Amino acid sequence: MKLVIAWLLILTYVSMAHSETDSPTIAYLREHSQTPVNYVMSKATSHRITVIGEAHWLQQDVNLVAALIPLLQKADIDLAAEMFPASEQPRIDELITAPRWNDQVANAVMRAASWPYQEYRDLLRAAWSANQGAPRRIKILALGPPPDWRNVLLPRGITYEAFMADLVTRHVGETRRRMVVYCGMHHAFTRYYMSELDNAGKTRAYMDRMGNILSRQFGEQVFLIGLHKPIWCGNPAQPTYCLPFAGRIDCEAAKVGRPIGFDVVGSPQADMRFEPGDYYGYGHPALRFVDYTDGYIWPGPIESFRPVTIIPISEYAPDAAAMEQVSHSNPFNDEVDVSVKRLQEIWAQQAEASRDLLASRRWKHLAGWQSRCQ
Repeated sequence: MKLVIAWLLILTYVSMAHSETDSPTIAYLREHSQTPVNYVMSKATSHRITVIGEAHWLQQDVNLVAALIPLLQKADIDLAAEMFPASEQPRIDELITAPRWNDQVANAVMRAASWPYQEYRDLLRAAWSANQGAPRRIKILALGPPPDWRNVLLPRGITYEAFMADLVTRHVGETRRRMVVYCGMHHAFTRYYMSELDNAGKTRAYMDRMGNILSRQFGEQVFLIGLHKPIWCGNPAQPTYCLPFAGRIDCEAAKVGRPIGFDVVGSPQADMRFEPGDYYGYGHPALRFVDYTDGYIWPGPIESFRPVTIIPISEYAPDAAAMEQVSHSNPFNDEVDVSVKRLQEIWAQQAEASRDLLASRRWKHLAGWQSRCQ
């Protein structure tokens, strides 16, 4: 709470100090930005597919999507999510349309996903709540490929990305409903093609992501919204993290004084260039903001970021069969078939690491960004 209050004070101070000397880019954000929820809904109701790309495991990102769910339900828009396994679709359908909420079924879905995080599980509950008594229910389309997708899909000529894109395409085509697709940012790219780098940091190929496939199929009916996050930068063999555009987005958005969503396309920010050494710039000389995404959400400064909450092991695996399932392939590292004691140790270690998000993500050096604002 103290950090949140400090963040609000920073935003208020910066906003008041510069309101009379706004640059054209800041003036644009003041005039044309919306709250993150309103911004996403404005795109979701005007595009066939709206893709939201996140960094993963940040509370503000998942909470945004949770806040969208009742609005999507009322607007007859469905939600697709990479985090839920496609194999769990029947169980998800039953869970979110049942007359009563079932914690055990929800936890079983999360175990199948190897995704033991409270806020992501809450998306299922938000959908269940929105569907109670609703004449037309929201569907959560599970996009996650099987864990052994390399052995199962690749021999059939299906990639991880194509698997997800095909599920979205079929659902949109069959239901004729609009859809919001929620996934990691690296799966979300539409016009931008990520580079595959060799050990020397040279591009050897370009990746074809889910968003790229959807963009080719649906064209401008697809709109991409990137969620603010630190990005890889420096030596690609041992990258560190930087704020996008050397912190310019943070400096400008902070002067607005609130979390914002805004169009990059057609904005004064559209032609901002990524910094030399930024990971996304490899293979793309002079990469611009508008090449990266159509829209953008800044939820607040990095000091306000919070990690998602780990579901307690006693709740995530409440019986012997569930514990055996989690022990066989725990979700936090490559250790397999661990003892219950070791699993509890791993859980405790993860919970402890999440207490200091900036340190655990190697973002500590990014704090204090406001000192670099002009």
